[in-house]
Amino acid sequence: MIESEKISILIPDGESHLLIYIVNCFSLVKGIDLYVMSGNKANPMRFSRYISKFLYEGEVENDLSWIKAINRNIEKYDIDLILPIFEDGIKRLIKNQDYIIHKSKICSLPNLNTFNTAQDKGLLYLHLEKNNIARPKSIIVQKGDFPNERDLIFPVVAKPVKGYGGGIGVKSFNNFNEVSAYYEEQVFECNTLIQEYINGYDVSVNVLCNDGIVLAYTMQKGIAFVNGQLSPQTEFIFIENKDLLLLVKSLIKSLNWSGIANIDCRYDENDKQFKVIEINTRFWLNTDASAVAGVNFPYLYCLSSLNKPDESLRKVDLITYYNLKGLVRKIKNNPMLIFRKNTFINSPIRFAFLDPIPIIYKFIWRTKNIILAKLRTTN
Repeated sequence: MIESEKISILIPDGESHLLIYIVNCFSLVKGIDLYVMSGNKANPMRFSRYISKFLYEGEVENDLSWIKAINRNIEKYDIDLILPIFEDGIKRLIKNQDYIIHKSKICSLPNLNTFNTAQDKGLLYLHLEKNNIARPKSIIVQKGDFPNERDLIFPVVAKPVKGYGGGIGVKSFNNFNEVSAYYEEQVFECNTLIQEYINGYDVSVNVLCNDGIVLAYTMQKGIAFVNGQLSPQTEFIFIENKDLLLLVKSLIKSLNWSGIANIDCRYDENDKQFKVIEINTRFWLNTDASAVAGVNFPYLYCLSSLNKPDESLRKVDLITYYNLKGLVRKIKNNPMLIFRKNTFINSPIRFAFLDPIPIIYKFIWRTKNIILAKLRTTN
């Protein structure tokens, strides 16, 4: 448990599915008063023992109403720092920060143009190309258009440039017939990007930055995935690599990035180098895993934004971490692991033991909905 002087933090976009990972991180710090705004009254995290106040705001109609709610809660609860956690909330706050009554209480953020560039995979590719940063060869397909076969060298990977997470819409193809079927079946509200398939492996780099300088980082390499390598990780190991760090530092400097980000890279075994694939301009799934490994990004983000001294560039414990799906899969393969204490240390179970009510509420709520759905089908 880290000892901290009292810091009151307002998370204005607490309806995000990432909230549980951020709360888990703050649960490791003594002295944090966490206030969470949410438009979801049924959010199970409202029952977390680590949230000082859950502020249900109803469905906020527009940005102005949202900002008014933030300002009201800043004054009412004497908030020290506003910390958005998901892309929509971060972008909203960047766009409307001039309307915050105490602008200095907003965590450090990139400017809007930079954020848009990083968030859009097509714009990011053009940025990487312009700044000569290693990346896979790609073509941008405009919304409603169809790729030209002569522009493609197979295998390739296609994906929407923004607005879809968790691997949704990301597909690999070995021939043009498969590409044609993809574009005939999928209708995205944005452009798409077709990238060369890189023979190698994926690595994610998590960073905290200020004005283009990396203040803290962790690197994780996937070992197991939900459904193949193009889907989220269920088991990963923390690693250290100097070449990868140099690549990420050059990217962050070129963007003059401030705040947090999760950068997906891939090692090209043919070119013997890492290449930037995309940037998630938010906190990421399993942010709490980095805290277990020694780098508590939400807490360090607060310290940096408040100009408080910290030791953010610290050594990372190169542990293996399992999310819940990964842990269940591992125990299924070897049931005897359930009797080993260390099985649960590097997993979300360590947090659930200390803060069980949100998990229990979520289980009851989901079970009730499943039962009601079956009853409706029967009737």
